[in-house]
Amino acid sequence: MTVRRRLLVADDDGTLREEPEYEALGSSGLESQPLGRLIPLPDGSTLTQLPGCRALGRDRLGAIVEVPGRPVAALLPTGYTRLLTPAYIKEPGADHLPLFGYTAVTSLHGALFASALPLDPGGSWDPAIHNSPDLPALVQKRIRANPDNRLLAHHGRCALDYGCYTAQNLFYGRDEMAIAVSVACNAQCVGCISEQLDDVTAPHDRIAFTPTVDEIVALVLPHLETAPNPIVSFGQGCEGEPILRARLIGRAITAVRARTSRGQLHINTNGSNPRALQHLIDAGLDSVRVSMFSARDEGHRRYYGPRNYGLTEMEESLRLSRRQGLHTSVNLLTYPGYTDTPAEVEALLAFLQRAEVQMVQMRTLNMDRELLQEKVGFPAGPAIGIQALMEQIAGLGVALGSHTPFVGCAREYVS
Repeated sequence: MTVRRRLLVADDDGTLREEPEYEALGSSGLESQPLGRLIPLPDGSTLTQLPGCRALGRDRLGAIVEVPGRPVAALLPTGYTRLLTPAYIKEPGADHLPLFGYTAVTSLHGALFASALPLDPGGSWDPAIHNSPDLPALVQKRIRANPDNRLLAHHGRCALDYGCYTAQNLFYGRDEMAIAVSVACNAQCVGCISEQLDDVTAPHDRIAFTPTVDEIVALVLPHLETAPNPIVSFGQGCEGEPILRARLIGRAITAVRARTSRGQLHINTNGSNPRALQHLIDAGLDSVRVSMFSARDEGHRRYYGPRNYGLTEMEESLRLSRRQGLHTSVNLLTYPGYTDTPAEVEALLAFLQRAEVQMVQMRTLNMDRELLQEKVGFPAGPAIGIQALMEQIAGLGVALGSHTPFVGCAREYVS
C-alpha cells in the first residue's frame, strides 16, 4: 500500500522526523485505528512527545508495529475538538504522562494535520491575542497599584506562569476573567489539574487562601464596568469547588450588583449543592456551567470521587438554574473511546434532556490513557466517534461550543 498519512516520531532530544514506511494511527480508548477526519494543524498548537512511550504505526503489509522513536502529539488551542489520541504503547515501568490533552497528528503532503475538527476557534479565545509581549508589564502595573490584594497576585501568576486566558483577561480588561475563591473541594477527580495525590504532577498550584469580599469586588467591579463583553467566572482550574464558598461569593455578588447591573456573573461548578446554587441565583448570578465526565453513576463516581453528591444533584442544579432564567451549560470532559461509547452516549443524551441544558461545552480531558483505564476503566464495545456524538447532541437542539457565551445580564436586578 502507499503510505499517505505518514507517522511522525520524535527522538529523545526532541528532533521530529517522518517515518515514510509507516502509516500514522490514532487511538480510541485502548485500541489503535486509522485516523479518519483530519484538519491542518491549527495555529497556536503545541507539538510534544510522549515520554516513556513507543510509537505505533501500520506497515505496508497492514500490520500494526512498534516504530523506533517517541510518539508525537498535538496540544490544541481552545475551539478545536479532539477526535483521537495518539497510538502508542507504554514502556515497562513508565510513569503516567503529564496531564495534557494529547491529540493524534500526522504528516500529509509535507504538512502537519491533527485528528480534530473546528468547533468555534478564534474570536476572544484566539491564541494570537494572548500571551502578548506587553502582558508582564500589564500584570506588574496592576499589582503595583493594588499590592495588598492577594487574589490579584494569585491570578497574576496564573496569567504569566500558566498562560491561563481567563486570568490574562483580568489584566487585558476584556471578555471572560477568572476569580478563584476555594481552597477546598468535595471531589477528588482523577484528572484534577491543581491537586494530585499519586505519581502524577498537577500542572497548576491550587489557591492557598480564601480571599475577602473586598479583594473579590476590587477585581470584579472594574471589569464589569469597563470591559467589552465582560464575564466574571467563579470557579477555575487553580482552585477547589467554588460552591463550597457560596456565602462568600453571594456577599461579593450582592456588593457588585448594588453598584452595577452590567456584565455577566458566572460560575463553573460541579453542581453538587442545588441549595447553595440557589443562594447565588438569589444574589444575582447570570449563568452556570456544570462539569461532567460521565452521565452514568459508576463512571461519575470513579472519575470524580464525589463526597455526598451525585448526578441527581447536578441535574437539579442545572434545571433550577434554567427555570429561573440563567444560561446553562454542561462542561463535558471528553475522551475518545470513553465518552463516545454507546452506553455513555445514551446516558448523556437523557441527562441533557432531563436537565434542560442549553449548551454542551466540548472539553478535551487532559489525561494519561493508562491512568484513566486504571482508575475508571474504558467501557466495553466500539465507540461511535466523537463527531457522531456531537451530531446527536446537536440533534436534541442543544448548542455546542468551547467556552461560556456572553449573554449579558440574563435577568433583571433590583438595587
